[in-house]
Amino acid sequence: MYVQMSVLGRVYIFLRVNFQVGTYCVHNGPRKGEGILFWMMEYPYEIAAMILPVQVLLAGFYFHRKYPPLRQSRIFASVIAANLCLTLAGVLLHSVVLHVFSYLFLLVSLGLYFGAQNPERFMEQRTGIFNRQAFERVMRENKSRRFWLVSCCIHSYGEVRELYGAAQMDRCLGLIGVWLQQTFPKEPMFYLSNGRFVILSFSPFDQAGVVAAVYRRFQESWQIDAAEMFVGIGCAVMDSSVCAESVDDIFDALEIAHRQQDQAVVPSQTPIRVDGQYFDGLRHERAVKRALKRAIAKDDVRVFFQPIVDAHTQKIVGAEALARIYDEKLGYIAPSEFIPLAEKTGSITELGMQVFRKVCAFMSEPRIRMLQLDWVNINLSPIQCMNPHLAEDFISIQQKYQVPAHKLHLEITEESIINLNTLQNQIARMREAGFSFVLDDYGSGYSNLMMVRQIPFINIKLDMGFVRAHFSQPNTLLPDTIRAFLKLGFSITAEGVESEAMALALDRMDTTYLQGFHYARPMPMEDFYQYMRSHAGQETREEVPDCDLAVESV
Repeated sequence: MYVQMSVLGRVYIFLRVNFQVGTYCVHNGPRKGEGILFWMMEYPYEIAAMILPVQVLLAGFYFHRKYPPLRQSRIFASVIAANLCLTLAGVLLHSVVLHVFSYLFLLVSLGLYFGAQNPERFMEQRTGIFNRQAFERVMRENKSRRFWLVSCCIHSYGEVRELYGAAQMDRCLGLIGVWLQQTFPKEPMFYLSNGRFVILSFSPFDQAGVVAAVYRRFQESWQIDAAEMFVGIGCAVMDSSVCAESVDDIFDALEIAHRQQDQAVVPSQTPIRVDGQYFDGLRHERAVKRALKRAIAKDDVRVFFQPIVDAHTQKIVGAEALARIYDEKLGYIAPSEFIPLAEKTGSITELGMQVFRKVCAFMSEPRIRMLQLDWVNINLSPIQCMNPHLAEDFISIQQKYQVPAHKLHLEITEESIINLNTLQNQIARMREAGFSFVLDDYGSGYSNLMMVRQIPFINIKLDMGFVRAHFSQPNTLLPDTIRAFLKLGFSITAEGVESEAMALALDRMDTTYLQGFHYARPMPMEDFYQYMRSHAGQETREEVPDCDLAVESV
């Protein structure tokens, strides 16, 4: 009958029995002639027997389980200790008040255990292992202890997830979680995010053996129904000798290590050891992030220009403007350092807008109008292209400074073409206003001619790596690519020109424009103006026909 009662019914009966027992004890204490032993023997200890086992069980759970959601705070231990003391005191003193307080403390203990200590809060549902929150809790509660860990991250997780689909990828993560638990049952493991698993221990263990086992398993497929999934894996090892300042430092250092593995042309089977150098790089990255945030807030993003010349006449017809961040300690920071951070933090839109506005302001100056600059290519980040207000913002700035739209060409990368649907409305609106489009870094990714023709580009910029590869090991790929684009009606800009020999060879291939250190390095706006004035063969004029100037904000 008791088993079938509701929880509230059980609580009511429990409190009523507690009260009645306590009342009986108060009014029927030891009488004259009766020893204290007789009185204690008469006491109904059933009430204590109802509470004490639960308390002992909770205490056992707390001290036996070493990791979250298992050992969360000292509050839980304190409540259990107080509960036990009150129960024992209630037995010895026959006090109903102490029994009531003991019962209330029991309710608090249960609440803490099944609420704050809720296992689901610390479990990653797809993998069946602990989550990032659990990892943070374990590391913070054991910050004074030595630790050893192995981090395993799926190569190019985002691309793999897109390739196989979210549902298949989630099932694969579940299989990986099961395999890790079965293979390394003695060590707690965690799934952090984006295909990253961590095996942790507070005592020395065979990190090399764990890594070897992981690499061997990932050489095989993961069977999901009738399908097979092949995923690559990269491993990193770390121990407490790195002296990380916080758990976030550990996360970031591991992220840097796995990012390096993803960037490798040929995946390595050797794990990366995360040492002090990674934390030096982490501190540098944070300094760059602070400098970026400060520059954007103070409107202090600077623009450098690098000339672009006509391949046949060798005259300057434009320039590429490159964003720079200046910091008193770090000096000038290159785009390759702060642009990924700007994209990651979401500040790339404001950064790109500052560059666009400053270029327009520069081009609107009367003295600049006298130079033989023909047009400007403004490089757009893929994230910028997703901004639904991009077209109207650019048109508003262009009209404010009264720069002819035909002198402002918008430069996008191959990555932006992949998300072409998000660009369609933007492209149509900006083309109506007179803007044109340039494809940047062709040859660095996965574009093909059919993809390129989906947008009416006026110019194709060949990636410097693609150009330099030809001169390191000559073949027909570069000249064939140039001829193919010329037949389709595109003009061609070759980046990375470093010598007169390269310039002459590219001219013989009928390349339209050239850019590189052979002509000039990027320079501040004022230096670029003086460079243009002093450049041989340059004549000033009020207006010029449409040519090519490239401004790269990313």
